[in-house]
Amino acid sequence: GYTNPSRAKTAAGMLRYAGNDVVAVLDSGEAGKTAQALLNAGGDTPVVTSVKDAGEANTLMIGVAPTVGKLPSPMRRHVLEAIQHGWTIESGLHDFLCDDEEFAAAARDSGAVLKDYRKNTERDVAMRQGLRAECLRLHTVGHDCSVGKMAAAIELARGLESGGVGTKFVATGQTGMMIEGDGLPIDAVVGDFISGAAEKLVLENQHHEAVVVEGQGSITHPCYAGVTLG
Repeated sequence: GYTNPSRAKTAAGMLRYAGNDVVAVLDSGEAGKTAQALLNAGGDTPVVTSVKDAGEANTLMIGVAPTVGKLPSPMRRHVLEAIQHGWTIESGLHDFLCDDEEFAAAARDSGAVLKDYRKNTERDVAMRQGLRAECLRLHTVGHDCSVGKMAAAIELARGLESGGVGTKFVATGQTGMMIEGDGLPIDAVVGDFISGAAEKLVLENQHHEAVVVEGQGSITHPCYAGVTLG
């Protein structure tokens, strides 16, 4: 029942930009429908009832992004079932799977891998040294959350690349990291080190002609401006 563009923006992003890797969407309340019907992305990707209906899948990606960053309780049984099957579980939640005693114990028994994208050890501060002036640096910002900062950054990076400009999309949130395969979870970095983490990403990728840094949070919303201005 969580499969809608507002609640499941991580799932929608994956279907839109990495859809070839998605076998099915798991939502027991919407089984029988398609991803396209529920999320406006993913075409005929089926919505299934449980892990056992997901064909040859071997990874469960938690596709919701709730405000408080906690796993919705109805999803626990699906996550546990996937762990018991030995799947890799990928999560962008603030509550870490590896800190959940039940999940951790089940993973030890089955050999499943629990991957928490927001878990990090960033402890650097920005020094503004070594930046390459020849690398164009672009940063998407927005007046609020969920207004398309990641999508704009990906589309801009892909457009530049298709136009012959060597460009790297720099992911700073869990969905972007899942799509791109690298990046840092800026909104989970300790406040003192946000600027250092962002600078680190630029330094690591400035061998490209351009980098497009995914924006986070909101420049005006009082709840989320901290991560944007950090």
